[in-house]
Amino acid sequence: MKANQAAFDAGQLAERMAQGYYAHSAAIAVATRPEAQALVPAKLPGMTVPLGFVRRIDGTEHAFDFKHFLRLAAASPEITNELPRVWLAGSLLAVGDALARQSYFDRAPELELLRHLRNGIAHGNRFDIRERQKLNKFPAHNRLAWIRGDNKSVFEITAALDGQPVLFDYLGAGDVLDLLMSVGLYLIRMGNGDPLRP
Repeated sequence: MKANQAAFDAGQLAERMAQGYYAHSAAIAVATRPEAQALVPAKLPGMTVPLGFVRRIDGTEHAFDFKHFLRLAAASPEITNELPRVWLAGSLLAVGDALARQSYFDRAPELELLRHLRNGIAHGNRFDIRERQKLNKFPAHNRLAWIRGDNKSVFEITAALDGQPVLFDYLGAGDVLDLLMSVGLYLIRMGNGDPLRP
């Protein structure tokens, strides 16, 4: 039995989101290789192109030209530039929503940092700092985070960030992964009843 099952579950979600980004990055890297064309499925009988399928809620499938979209994943800057942002935005939304259901647990600075990033993503990829005075009561930064980049960069939410872009301007993909893994470790430790700081 966990000391805090909700914290443990949210921590595992944060770790899965970070791991999923690595899987996503690996899949995109493979898609950009010329050898990826060898992985295209065979044409089904009666079809003029190989098809890929996306399942609908009613069990039917949406079909697409697999070869064409594999090429777009490798060569269309409009698409390739968005692929990393889409996974990270979804991760911040998913983990932020899980934390919100628990009122952000103890509101540790890294949890608050994730909250502000999540809200910025939800507001058009721009920080939306409405209650500036709360930053004093609930600071949002990564100074105490378990994982930080090699240069130990500090990310702190201040009122001056209001309206500024979030992803790939304020912080990069690796910085988001550091935060997701730190949040995951922090919450898993909380869930297990372990000390929260080294």
